[in-house]
Amino acid sequence: MQNPACIFVLAAASVAATLAIPANADTFPSKPITLIVPYAPGSPPDQYSRRFAERFGTKVGQKVVIENRPGALTTIGMAQAARAKPDGYTMVYGSNSSLAAAPYLFKKIAYDPIKDFSAIAVTYESPMILIGRPEDGKLGLAGMLERMRKEPGKHPIGGAAITQEVINKMLQKQAGIEQPYARYSGANIPTDVIGGSLSMGINALSGLQPLVESGKLHVFAFTSAKRLPGKWSQVPTVAETLPGFELSSWVGFWVPSGTPKPVIDFLYAKTAEVINEPDFKAATEETGAATVQMTPAETDAYVKTEGPRWQKLLRDAGIEAQ
Repeated sequence: MQNPACIFVLAAASVAATLAIPANADTFPSKPITLIVPYAPGSPPDQYSRRFAERFGTKVGQKVVIENRPGALTTIGMAQAARAKPDGYTMVYGSNSSLAAAPYLFKKIAYDPIKDFSAIAVTYESPMILIGRPEDGKLGLAGMLERMRKEPGKHPIGGAAITQEVINKMLQKQAGIEQPYARYSGANIPTDVIGGSLSMGINALSGLQPLVESGKLHVFAFTSAKRLPGKWSQVPTVAETLPGFELSSWVGFWVPSGTPKPVIDFLYAKTAEVINEPDFKAATEETGAATVQMTPAETDAYVKTEGPRWQKLLRDAGIEAQ
């Protein structure tokens, strides 16, 4: 027979565990969920988020409202998310830019990537592409870099977010070129490349396939270590011209720290369902990205290791905190 004292202790522990779970956990979600996207409307992250939000809303049975909060290299939107109530009704689209690099790009930011957020999942990794005008495509990347080397200051390069800025620094340093860099906050890089105000753009492939396939844009190279499989296998990597060059971005979803674990587990389960739907996965990979499914615990651990890595990348690229 069990000791009555033990039975009492076990019962008390059970009650405490029950009380630790919010009363509304079983009915979550009971109202719309806000997804903060720290990028401009129409940008590749915004496009992915909207595609995800539509599917995710169906899975959870509530509308998912996109709230674009671009600015300060994604830190404005992230700071807003960090201040939100930790009840699962505010999610944020996060990335290596906002969670790994930002602390080393700014002397002060209004959030702590580790303490202020709990992960739902990293959902994909993606290299960037170097784009240019079709008439420059015949030069190839090596020829384009040679032109830039011979004509310093005359061939602007444009990019948005932190990953692209690091890629620009790496490219200019390794190629031995000196060209102005234009930092964008919206989705105008392809337009300005086509229009001629940019000689080269650093961008995600997402959303640009129609412009590439119609011949309005040329893709010089991917920033991945190896060529992508499938339809993009004919496009070379930067590393084929500049050995050792490689940098990809990762993205996913987070909630404010303190969000109850049952809610996080629910959001993760529904996120996994969305990203593994065959047509959603195919559409993601069509953009040159690889679907990734990290658990909340794996993602939290990953972010902790990525901070020091990005600190070194930024230092090696000569980018100092501002």
